[in-house]
Amino acid sequence: MIYTGIDGEKRVSVDYSVLKKRWNLSDRVGRKVYVVPSHLSLVRIEETDIKDTYDLKKVLQLEIEERFGENVLWDAKLKGNRYCLTLIRDFELPEDAYSLESEIFSLARVPRVAGVEDCYVLDIGRRKTTLVRVSEGGLSSYRVVLKGGDYITGFLSEKAGIDRESAERVKLSEGVKNPYVREAFENILISLGRGLEKERVFLSGGGSKLRGIEEFFGEVLRNNYVSPELSSAFGASLKFIYEDCSPDFREEELSERDIKKVVVAFGASILLFLTGNLALGELNKELVKEVRRVEKKAFKESFPELPPIAVRDQLRSMLRGGGYELTEKLSALAGRLKEGMEIYRLEFKDGKLKVVGMVKDEKLAGKLGAKSVKKTPEGDFEFEVEIE
Repeated sequence: MIYTGIDGEKRVSVDYSVLKKRWNLSDRVGRKVYVVPSHLSLVRIEETDIKDTYDLKKVLQLEIEERFGENVLWDAKLKGNRYCLTLIRDFELPEDAYSLESEIFSLARVPRVAGVEDCYVLDIGRRKTTLVRVSEGGLSSYRVVLKGGDYITGFLSEKAGIDRESAERVKLSEGVKNPYVREAFENILISLGRGLEKERVFLSGGGSKLRGIEEFFGEVLRNNYVSPELSSAFGASLKFIYEDCSPDFREEELSERDIKKVVVAFGASILLFLTGNLALGELNKELVKEVRRVEKKAFKESFPELPPIAVRDQLRSMLRGGGYELTEKLSALAGRLKEGMEIYRLEFKDGKLKVVGMVKDEKLAGKLGAKSVKKTPEGDFEFEVEIE
């Protein structure tokens, strides 16, 4: 499964194996997770006694509409006794977005990939600088100032009496050895309101290449996977691999009472599908999650009181004529499954159920009626089947 983090013109893709629980950088483009710049998003993390995500969103909706109006884009995620809320403004929703990710969460995720649980992430961009505090592997706090690399160039240009092009060259060649560059960088740190001279700091962003800035921090960490200007896109590409409190902006979670409605609406057919295939011994929890995910999406099309999904690739399954089209496709799939097959993705769109899985014996894929079979670097065979 491929996820692509997109930060403006910059993008990073990772190829994730659900079965092996491993990921690698990839040149291919997959499900697109768009980064919302830190200065265009507001993140709030608070404790709550509410235990149901749907109830939490109903409560938050009243506050958000009162403070920001009805048209603001937002989502919240409940994790334990805390919730994370993200609001987005002045950001055009791409039609091909699989999900959105605040840059704040994206940056907080990068140290976790490197096995760092506690540190600061300092992202120095062209027009802004973002400081994120990571504690116990998760976002703790953040601060954003609208000063970045361009501010340093402009400050140097004004103080030294040279044009911006010359100032840019001096900035890159001399770094903080230049007194005006040093003063401008110190101004940025002061604006952040947090002394970092004794702290562990993970440097990010193109501005982190500035010569000599390591001396301002107690310990410096850097991203060994991608260049520093790609850190935000990199963190976004790992959104669904390293689970945290970041809202999905996919509206896939239902309350317990809504799940009961699903059972009533769909009857025993989906239950029979699952239990009938558990006997194969190869129906792992990932498949169960995928089936439930598809069913939840279908449910949202049938229950208008739930909020709309703000993505373009959601599955368009509907209840029509007293029958349930998706359940029929799943039942057809059940009849084709054989021992030794592992399924890790289901997609239902335009009346077709696409099934992606893996087998060790290529002949098994042929018996399943695979549309395509591809040998993996590990020697297994990934297959794709369409049931119409």
